[in-house]
Amino acid sequence: MRALTRLIVGVAVTGLWLCSANASEPEKAKLKIAVGSQILNYMPLELGVKLGTFREEGLDVTVENFQAGGSKALQALIGGSVDGTVGFYDHTIQMQAQGKEISCVFLLNDIPGVLLGVRSDLADKVKTGADLKGLKLGITAPGSSTDTMARYYIKKAGLGPRDVNVIAVGSGAPGMVALEARNIDALVYFDPIATLLSRKNIAKSLFDARTVEGSKSAFGGIYPTACLYLQQSFIDKNPETVQRLVNALLKTHRWINSVATEQLVDAIPAGYKTDNREVNIEILKASKALFSQTGLVDAEAAKIPLAVLSDFDPKIAAANIDLSKTFTNRFTERAAQQLK
Repeated sequence: MRALTRLIVGVAVTGLWLCSANASEPEKAKLKIAVGSQILNYMPLELGVKLGTFREEGLDVTVENFQAGGSKALQALIGGSVDGTVGFYDHTIQMQAQGKEISCVFLLNDIPGVLLGVRSDLADKVKTGADLKGLKLGITAPGSSTDTMARYYIKKAGLGPRDVNVIAVGSGAPGMVALEARNIDALVYFDPIATLLSRKNIAKSLFDARTVEGSKSAFGGIYPTACLYLQQSFIDKNPETVQRLVNALLKTHRWINSVATEQLVDAIPAGYKTDNREVNIEILKASKALFSQTGLVDAEAAKIPLAVLSDFDPKIAAANIDLSKTFTNRFTERAAQQLK
């Protein structure tokens, strides 16, 4: 009888503990999350705010847009002016090489969605990366992922760091304007700019990593790209807050991947689309594969950014990077269980 009583009490206590764990309040409910620009890759963050998925999780999320590029958004995180950043996964590797602990907790993009294109009037002369020699190539900002990817592609083509004039032109529309004005000869860019340039016949791509095949062609494999990354100290201090951020993003991604393209276009925040609905539908049809179904980082895929960065930066090559510390899937796996 006593044994039965102890069992009942034990079950009751366990049940109360589980209820308490599930009902615990976020350590920090009001949050600032940075993005480096309004490229389509980062769109789920602001879409989640618009759809109310963060609010459903008890969070008040404000998006800080650093239009100058991902490196500025990263600096904001390191400097402590924001709580998290939606930026490229490779920043977690770069920061580890500098002795800083940054970890990806949710992957937005399984593939990069990035293109490198040359002005159409130069397309007959510039057909490979080697043909970029002596030309001006636009990136978003020094130290950004577009900078890293561009320089890797240049090196892979057999060119030296001084063979191509790499110029920061900002992200999105400013890059397109610079290409149209012939201030640059080539550009690294994403949708919606990719579709706009194609429709205007302004640029011809040398590679198009909006597909798995394009990613493999440009980088030798599937390249995990945009993710929500946080300082490890924030993750350790605020696990319930992080869990709720991830829950909200997984809800948003499941919604993105479940609705018709037309419905998604209508819901996307204004900064991530044009004023032309037909063009927006074309953009989403070209790039909808960007958005991860699961939010999970594949350990093998994570080796591709490391290889690209190591080839580009000897300091990273010598840093003995531990990839297991650049991401964690535990919050996403738990979210998948909670949201069944």
